[in-house]
This record gives sequence, structure tokens and C-alpha cells, in this order.
Amino acid sequence: MTGDPRAFKQIVLNLVSNAIKFTERGGKVMVSAGVEGSRLLLRVTDTGVGIAADDLKRVGDPFFQAGKTYQRRHEGTGLGLSIVKNLIGLHAGEITVQSKIDEGTTVAVALPLVFTAPAPKSSSNIATLTPASRSATQDQAHQVKKSA
Repeated sequence: MTGDPRAFKQIVLNLVSNAIKFTERGGKVMVSAGVEGSRLLLRVTDTGVGIAADDLKRVGDPFFQAGKTYQRRHEGTGLGLSIVKNLIGLHAGEITVQSKIDEGTTVAVALPLVFTAPAPKSSSNIATLTPASRSATQDQAHQVKKSA
């Protein structure tokens, strides 16, 4: 796969840790990966608490946490799936989430094996900015006066 290995590691880590966090003792978390055509497919399935249908459309939004506040037993920032969603987008991939309350969740990720960056859009209003050169007087250390 062409891409950032740290990003791929973060995607896997966030998905697996979420699956473990929301699966009760005795439940199962399954991870599978394979190649289908020109894509790498990663699937994380759990038998955890699940996500309500109303919440599924907001999964991946920054700071969103599924479930009502008084029902949550797990701490978090609501950024894990948002980070995953954005990393997948940066790699021109796709993510799907299927879930049912009290049955579990399946998150499927498809990433292209060969990443081709989108062609830059030509525009006449693009400017290249270069930093201004510093004069010798600006290179001198500035002193800060503190009073107690």
C-alpha cells in the first residue's frame, strides 16, 4: 500500500481500541484484512454495545460520542473516529459503519493500494509566498525586561 504507515497504524489502533472499549467481557472483537482488486480492505467487527441508527449518521464527526450522556460508561473525547475518517480521506479511501444496538458494530475501511494524488487545479489566482529576508539588526537577540 502506498501511503503514510503512521496514519495506517493510527487507523488500525483507533478502530481496534474502540471495538475493545465498547465490547463487554466475554464479547468478541475480530479484525481481518485482505486485498480485493486494487484496494486493501480492513474490517473490524465487535459484539459490543452497538450504535443507534440515529447516531450512525454522525459517527466520525469531531467530538461526537454515540449514545446519550447519561448512558455512557466509557470516557473519551469523541475524536478517534473523526481522526480515522480524515486519515482515510487523505488516502483517498472509504469507510462504512454498520451497527445495531446490543448486537455490535462493523467498521470497514477500503484504501487504494496505489495512491495517486489528485492533479493540482490550475488557477490564475495562485501566489507563491517567500519569506522576506531579515536585516542584520533583526538577527540580534531581543531582550525582555521583567519586573517582579
